[in-house]
Amino acid sequence: MRKKIKHIFSLKRLGLNFSRLIPQEHHLNGTIFHRLIGDRLFDPRLWKPTKKGVSAGLALGVFVALTPTIGVQIPLIILTALFLHVNIPSALAASWVTNPLTAPVIYPLQYKLGLWLSGIPDASKLAGMTGMLKMFFRYAMPLWVGSLVTATFCSIVMYVLAFSLWGIVGKLRGKQSHIEIWFVIATCFSIIFPCI
Repeated sequence: MRKKIKHIFSLKRLGLNFSRLIPQEHHLNGTIFHRLIGDRLFDPRLWKPTKKGVSAGLALGVFVALTPTIGVQIPLIILTALFLHVNIPSALAASWVTNPLTAPVIYPLQYKLGLWLSGIPDASKLAGMTGMLKMFFRYAMPLWVGSLVTATFCSIVMYVLAFSLWGIVGKLRGKQSHIEIWFVIATCFSIIFPCI
């Protein structure tokens, strides 16, 4: 049984070697990222897949993905991951929860949740406002309220599931490569999570 499970989860059997996709230090040395961030960019916690780092990275990616920051998600995730010392590749992979196919479904639902939680803005409050301020309180405020609630809930669920699944897959596989375990977890969540 254990041999069959190892065989099913074996990515090397399929010819997939994902460790080569993670940037090496000599690839990033001297780039604009290195000049802006410094040697903190080469911290092993940011690139090596560990149970805590990948789980926190997936949670961070889901949190940022579910907020209405669709134009600046990638830089925001990278800077936050650098600050919190979580796995950058897993955070970037989880940011694809909102993509061009899922965003038109997720954001209106978050707006409706925000309207339900914060209520429809009173017309008398909006009467004294003009322009962008009026638009913010009418549309953006409920969207941000709904998105922060869903982002917080989903990131907590993602952290717990990833942390648990890492241990389960690790026990099933024995002492196999962490890169393969990280890829299995990221693939499962990128397929399953948008459906939730």
